[in-house]
Amino acid sequence: MGNTTIGLFMKNDVARDISYATSANGLMGQLFIRSIENITGRIALIKRARDYDIEVAQGRNFWEVMVERYNIKINLIKGSLEDIPKKGPVVIVSNHPFGILDGLLLGYILSKTRNDFKIIANRVFRKAKDLDEVVLPISFEENREGNLQNINTRNEAIRFLKGGGIVGIFPGGTVATSAKLFSRPLDPFWKRFTSKLILKSGATVVPIFFGGSNSRLFQIASHISYNLRMALLIREFGRKVDRKVDVAIGKKIGSEYLQRYSKDLDGMMEYLRVQSYLLSNDPNQSFENGLFLG
Repeated sequence: MGNTTIGLFMKNDVARDISYATSANGLMGQLFIRSIENITGRIALIKRARDYDIEVAQGRNFWEVMVERYNIKINLIKGSLEDIPKKGPVVIVSNHPFGILDGLLLGYILSKTRNDFKIIANRVFRKAKDLDEVVLPISFEENREGNLQNINTRNEAIRFLKGGGIVGIFPGGTVATSAKLFSRPLDPFWKRFTSKLILKSGATVVPIFFGGSNSRLFQIASHISYNLRMALLIREFGRKVDRKVDVAIGKKIGSEYLQRYSKDLDGMMEYLRVQSYLLSNDPNQSFENGLFLG
């Protein structure tokens, strides 16, 4: 989940860390991202989450509290929570149209299904203390450190799944982006990482679909500058609070069926990607690949 932010929600006394600034290389890039975030609503979003940890300490569900704080409603257009198995190894795969919002809602959905679950997310977002036990960090950097991190995360996720756990992941690895300036925002091709989790754990797969996309400004910015793209992600979340989000939950896909893709991992991921998008209620839904950003 290259741009997934479930790490927006931090302890109040470290609110200054609520930012994508650390995703930039160099001080100037970090200052640029932080400045844009502050101008476009970061502080107001932090205020809405203030003292959330008090409610959590009193025994409330972290994900439920955050969904309430931002007044986000789920409009379930297909399926139900009952379509997610209550026991046994399960991998939830989903498209990734927003960044913060779909990361938050995925956690909320999983928390309503089981008490113990994991979400695979970009390692920068493991700073949040409340998420340490939930987030398995992944890196999309093509270097030795990133590769080692991913091997460790994959092994931990497989162990968790073999123990009967449930893991959520956005296999595209980055927020959906239009391939052209004014085309439809879509996930890029889904990476093989997820297929290895599924095959090695024997997990059942449940596809989920989140309807909608980030703004055209975000799409254009993504074609211009990586730092500008990252700087606008918090703005995009701010545009979606106090609203309903279309969500669809698909039928489970058995591990036996997916074994046919054991020698075609790309084929498996394309099949699962299509299964997610087929849950859309848009008759003109496209299945093309969005912009790949590394």
